[in-house]
Amino acid sequence: MRSIRTSAAALVVAGLALTACATGTGDAEVDGANNWSIFTRVALPLCKPVLAITLLFEAEAAWTDLMRGLIYLRDSATFTVPRGLKALVDQYGFGGEWHWEILVTASVITTLPIIIVFFIGQKHFVSGIATTGIKG
Repeated sequence: MRSIRTSAAALVVAGLALTACATGTGDAEVDGANNWSIFTRVALPLCKPVLAITLLFEAEAAWTDLMRGLIYLRDSATFTVPRGLKALVDQYGFGGEWHWEILVTASVITTLPIIIVFFIGQKHFVSGIATTGIKG
């Protein structure tokens, strides 16, 4: 259920943020630009940070989705990352001795891709923050 709520919340936030980005494109129409040039030269550069953040939210929601893996996947060869972590916890945690080194290592390994995606997309977040205070 967490992923459904996260996706729904991210969709609402993305819709509101993209609406706020798109409302600033009215001046280009006065200058004689057609719809395609307004989209490619004005709206898309303004909305790039919002699209990057939405992509990050949706990627994180898909990456950490445990419920779909629990419902649909039975074969260990097709487990998603959270479902594999749950299998490790069941095997090395509750089912027997606690092997913390295995569980913590697996948790760190599964967190690394999201951290890497954040650092790759960080320039878009910073540019979005920097452009919000500029008048013009």
